[in-house]
Amino acid sequence: MGALLQDMRYGLRILAKNPAFTIVALVTLALGIGGNAAMFSIVNALLLRALPYAEPHRLVRVTGYYPKGALVALQQETGTMDVAGFTTESEFNLTGQGEAVRLVGSAVSADLFSVLGVGTELGRPFSAGEDQPGQDRLVVLSHGLWKGRFGGDPNILGRVITLEGVDRQVVGVMPPNFGFPSPRVEFWMPLHLDPGNSFDFWNTGFMPVVGRLRPGASLAQARNEIRPLIAHIIRLFPYTMAPNWNADATVIPLQQDLIVDIRDKLILLQCAIGLVLLIACANVANLLLSRATVRQKEMAVRTALGASQARLVRQLLTESVVLALAGGGLGLAVSWNALAIFKLALPINSPGWPEIGIDWRVFVFVAGIAVVAGALSGLAPAVTGSRLDLAAVYKSAGRRSGGAVGVRLRGALIAGEVGLAVLLAVSAGLLLRSLWRLMRVDPGFRPDRILTVRVSPNPSVCRSRSECIALYDELLRRAGEATGISEVAAINVIPLGGQVPAVPVELEEHPLVPSENLAPTLWAGAVTPGYFQLMRIPVLRGQSFTDAMSEKSEAVVVVSAATARRFWPGEDPIGKHLRVVWDTNWRTVIGVVGDVRQFDLANHSPDWINGEVYMPYPQSVGLDGKLPTSMTLLVRTAGHPREIESRIRELVNNLNPNVPVSEFRTMDAVVVASTSQPRSLMWLFLTFAAAALLLAAIGTYGVVSYTTAQRTFEIGVRVALGASRGSIFGLVIRQSLELVVAGIALGAVAALALSGLLSSYLYGITPQDPLTFLAVAGLLVCIALAAGFLPARRAAKVDPIVALRHE
Repeated sequence: MGALLQDMRYGLRILAKNPAFTIVALVTLALGIGGNAAMFSIVNALLLRALPYAEPHRLVRVTGYYPKGALVALQQETGTMDVAGFTTESEFNLTGQGEAVRLVGSAVSADLFSVLGVGTELGRPFSAGEDQPGQDRLVVLSHGLWKGRFGGDPNILGRVITLEGVDRQVVGVMPPNFGFPSPRVEFWMPLHLDPGNSFDFWNTGFMPVVGRLRPGASLAQARNEIRPLIAHIIRLFPYTMAPNWNADATVIPLQQDLIVDIRDKLILLQCAIGLVLLIACANVANLLLSRATVRQKEMAVRTALGASQARLVRQLLTESVVLALAGGGLGLAVSWNALAIFKLALPINSPGWPEIGIDWRVFVFVAGIAVVAGALSGLAPAVTGSRLDLAAVYKSAGRRSGGAVGVRLRGALIAGEVGLAVLLAVSAGLLLRSLWRLMRVDPGFRPDRILTVRVSPNPSVCRSRSECIALYDELLRRAGEATGISEVAAINVIPLGGQVPAVPVELEEHPLVPSENLAPTLWAGAVTPGYFQLMRIPVLRGQSFTDAMSEKSEAVVVVSAATARRFWPGEDPIGKHLRVVWDTNWRTVIGVVGDVRQFDLANHSPDWINGEVYMPYPQSVGLDGKLPTSMTLLVRTAGHPREIESRIRELVNNLNPNVPVSEFRTMDAVVVASTSQPRSLMWLFLTFAAAALLLAAIGTYGVVSYTTAQRTFEIGVRVALGASRGSIFGLVIRQSLELVVAGIALGAVAALALSGLLSSYLYGITPQDPLTFLAVAGLLVCIALAAGFLPARRAAKVDPIVALRHE
């Protein structure tokens, strides 16, 4: 330890005596280490850190989705685990507490909190049986809702609040940062488990199921138990269930389930930023190689005084590690700012989102990669710098020559840097071209000058279908008369809105198979007259909806062009019929409209959606068999959106003050938001690629400049023998190009081999897109020319007399 501390003190003195070298090396390492620290803090919070529940290793997820009846059967029949169900994110109106607002809540089985192993901050969680009819008028609040909406009232327990027209008593408040199943959830209420309501118990509300392994039970035992249980539950359904329903169900760790959608992206980003660190290490290694040449006399003196090669290697490695640790400390400051940028690549409802931050694990990680970075940066310089021919060093009389090995090593490091930069630049280029193509996709509608607002009346306002229909008729009439609004319509879910309204249907000429009971599921839009005209969705055949189409008139629908082609290929769909499976009346197809990107611009619809159907609002139904009560109002306006927003708020408040309005957005903003994830991923890769290219350019310039200075005598001889300035300029430029072209070749091969990793993030191009590869190669050639220009210019101006005296 004494020798190590001595080496560290000496290393610090050396770094202090060379401030220019030290600053460049510190900044280079800080960028690489800081970026990795920021990304690791996200990986740590979402992938590595244990779930914040009691004995999290025993928490599991039963794959698949289950109705309430199946949940109750699982609770009663399983012997290896305690199970609980929950809805993901549902919206409810909170009224009677000032202005009516829309909140996100989750309906859960009474044992959910005990299964997770969490307690409340105030009050208590739900007790056994409190998800049964007559005992379920309760609610548990999130800490954020308690503080924000109720001012942290210490007397909140026992208070009655009204959610979706139902009075519920507050029995508890959860701790800060508890956000299951998502950080967006603001309250939890009991599931209504009523076996007497067969439709609600078995037909609707299919939900995820979590469990806690019982003492002595293993994950393998739970997996062996679940499939026979599923086969048993299928026989409990009051209707014929498909025999392959949840046939592949299994039991997986809960943490694995929560991160399944973001795991691959996080690993990809961590690897990408890791490449930036490798490039930074290569740059610092080149700087250290140059310093090793300068310090040859010092190393020779140490050797002459008895220092072994191992002792010299240890001294040089210690210096590089000390430098890297200092760079790591500076990198932590960088990571605070980088973290806010990196989080943009994730959806805000990612589990573990509130826990993302810099903690002790990140400090340990930074210390670890700093030591590794120091060793990687300093190993080659330490070995080459300690291998000395004392006679040659003293004969050089102070001349600095790195030798052929040092020159080749610096060239190899630059080629490696450029290769890694090519890999990142190709990835960024592919994502950029993919996003460009995605943004040019025709969504099937015209989003300009359209403002949307969510209107969500309470069940008390929509006690019957006719009352709800009358409410929206009046709302549309008043909105149409408002100043600045030229067109108005409503729909249950706007395109690209992230929701999937669906109904199972039977189609004419496509009868259901009774033994399988597999009904096609269609995206179901409930729209008012004027919707297609307002959105500029073309009516390709037949007609659109009119005001005359009421609840009691002939049932009609409009289908999309793709749906018509799928179910009635080569036929005229007008006059065909379909019906929602629980209805007895058939609905007549009266029109075909253009296809709309309902789910995302890349048209990635869920596998279980087989088409699209539109119903006139008075005749529409949802998956629960009821009329949709929450609708989105769309207005086309020439005025400022803020002015129109205030008018709509006032209009709805005058109509009914207990009807909350929310989600004021322009359709342009909706379209842009639908590309937020690919855009953020692209910007991160562009940032990584820009850093990599900058480091590669600096490294190339440094090597070319250094080797050109080393060749001053040779250049003087060439000029004295008649070489022109142009040939000298070309000689140096050629060296720069050779280094970069070698790196381009290495990087292109690596990019072709690894490009498949990006395939799931691309749209409209292949991972081997030749234009992207050519563009990146051209950019690197330009960088090579720029990096070699100044050294070549200096070399071309060398005076042969001065050059010959240089040595």
